[in-house]
Amino acid sequence: LASLVAHPALSAEPLLVGAAQVDITPPVGFRTGGGYGEVISTGVEDPLLAKALVLQQGDCSAAIVISDLLSVPPDLSRRARDEVSKKTGVPVDHVVVAATHNHGSPEYWGSLRDIAHQAAKEAHGHDPHEMIDYQGKLVDAWITAIVTAFDTRQPATIEIVVARQPGLAFNRRFHMKDGSVRFNPGAGNPNIVRPAGPVDTELPVLLFRQADQGRSPIATMTTFAMHTAVHGGTTFSGDFPAVLQTRLQETLGENVISLFAEGTAGDINHIDVTRRNQLRGRSEVVRIGETLFATISTWLGNTQSLQSPDLAVVSKTALAPFKPVSPLRYREAMHQLREQQSLGLPFLTLVAAWRDCHRYRYSQLYDGKKPLEVQAIRLDVDTALVFLPHEVFVEIGMAIKETSPFPNTIVISLANDIDYYIPTQRAFEEGSYEVTTCPLDPGCGEILLDAARAALLAVRPQ
Repeated sequence: LASLVAHPALSAEPLLVGAAQVDITPPVGFRTGGGYGEVISTGVEDPLLAKALVLQQGDCSAAIVISDLLSVPPDLSRRARDEVSKKTGVPVDHVVVAATHNHGSPEYWGSLRDIAHQAAKEAHGHDPHEMIDYQGKLVDAWITAIVTAFDTRQPATIEIVVARQPGLAFNRRFHMKDGSVRFNPGAGNPNIVRPAGPVDTELPVLLFRQADQGRSPIATMTTFAMHTAVHGGTTFSGDFPAVLQTRLQETLGENVISLFAEGTAGDINHIDVTRRNQLRGRSEVVRIGETLFATISTWLGNTQSLQSPDLAVVSKTALAPFKPVSPLRYREAMHQLREQQSLGLPFLTLVAAWRDCHRYRYSQLYDGKKPLEVQAIRLDVDTALVFLPHEVFVEIGMAIKETSPFPNTIVISLANDIDYYIPTQRAFEEGSYEVTTCPLDPGCGEILLDAARAALLAVRPQ
């Protein structure tokens, strides 16, 4: 049931840190992701980046790369993790490949991509909207970013501050007057009763500095539980994390790499249903990025140094059951997705078809239970990072932090796997969109919660 590998380091050893980034922007004309239909890109608002951070102390090391993508498919992340381990010696289970869940990124993997790709080849003999091997480009970029960060390791210090960011993120599931629970019911909807869940306002920031007298900043890592899905339209964009990086570089130095990690934001976005005139598109992207920067700037004067870094890593894999899907249902689901415009199907019918394509794939790969990998990285006696797969509901992340043995526990989602939701048991009973996307059985959120708790307990100092 578990893959448990811990490599505690000697705290007397110096901490080494390296950071790097690689451009992963596709050519204009490539498909964009984030929806259930085909959308072709028309330009680039911001370059898309894969940003890497490597930590080493003694014989313990960890590598993290976070990309401006919707998600990272496990077959691709595994290829990168294996190759990184060969090139650097960082154990495979110590390598994290994550995504920001950026909706301004390409559609490059999965059933929707396969349908569009096949249709284009049948019509043209080739796919004019997939002019490069983007999957291969990504794997190479992740490897390059981590290896470059590894090669530039230097003695470093870590500072932490857990800021608060109220008023920016909102639970997007609501109890309605008819007794149902709906996601995104619309601003000013008179049938809204109350939100169906909480919001996590914590905004933890890690600041990595050179250990020499200059103490120049190397990188930051910001985590916030809110969908990185503000950008709209047909251009590629890094969304508000791109704005945040630009502003942090203006303050901390142009070479600083600003990693943004999405927290447990499965049921959280930026939409305030009490505001009918909320900004949209680029204006809203800039507003959110500037708001986060202003908050971080205010709190950076209150950072605390990790006086005795003590790096250790644990990987634990839990198993979540799912309902198998027959070849007949798979063919029906693909037909529904392929012919969605002519069939005029309800939205949740399309979502269920997308979900069942994943169930069918899992039916071929696993014996009734899907592996859910959790990685915990200890930075010191009080501070740990936890990486979870998929889009996890905020209640699960908050529960992990509440029961963690580390006062500063930073919970990050969308690691090493794709972007369907991991709801709570209660949310499964309530229904709506997020629940419909999930190919796993009810209780998967609690299984993941238990795995995260176990990983944190295993990585705590003895």
